[in-house]
Amino acid sequence: MKKLIPILFVVAAITACQKEPSLSELDDDYVVFTDYDKSANFDNYLTYYMPDSVLLITDSEKATYWTNDEANYILETFAENMASRGFLLVDTKEEADLGLQVSYIEDVHYFVDYPNSYWWWGYPGYWGPGYWGPYWSTWYYPYPVVYSYSVNSFLAELVDLTDQTGTSKRLNILWDTYMAGLQSSSPRVNRNLVIQAIDQAFVQSPYLLTNQE
Repeated sequence: MKKLIPILFVVAAITACQKEPSLSELDDDYVVFTDYDKSANFDNYLTYYMPDSVLLITDSEKATYWTNDEANYILETFAENMASRGFLLVDTKEEADLGLQVSYIEDVHYFVDYPNSYWWWGYPGYWGPGYWGPYWSTWYYPYPVVYSYSVNSFLAELVDLTDQTGTSKRLNILWDTYMAGLQSSSPRVNRNLVIQAIDQAFVQSPYLLTNQE
């Protein structure tokens, strides 16, 4: 079951069939979901690679990305949290044990009726398995993905890049976080809320830690 720990507030009751609380009933802070592969031992990993952009999920048929200032504070916050857990950011995918990919949901039109629950597999420009190397052919989630998606949400996934000689060619998702919130008219407020949400995702994930040196 997903962990649901909203920042600075508590949802008193959530029914079993409700994938996430109505954002209209919450304050401006993001709701943060996290989950991970229970069989993963994060001590087996040390290095990771993170693209220098954030993919925008829109209703466009062309891939769109945030780069430079638009993405920097988001990616820097992820990098700071990963460093605090002992992981080292490297310059190339080839030398990384893990891959960290970040996406922003700007519009739900594309996937709201998508027949595959893993809507992102067919999204233009999404981080397909081939992005991480020619040996990967498919994604694999070892746990169910049960949350729904909202506009102004972030999705981040940590993938295992070490099993390049395996026969399955599956790119395992070891950890993911989904952060949903209302958008403010203030860029400064939006920035602070996103940073808080990313930090909270790591607070909710004490297992995401390596002791390698």
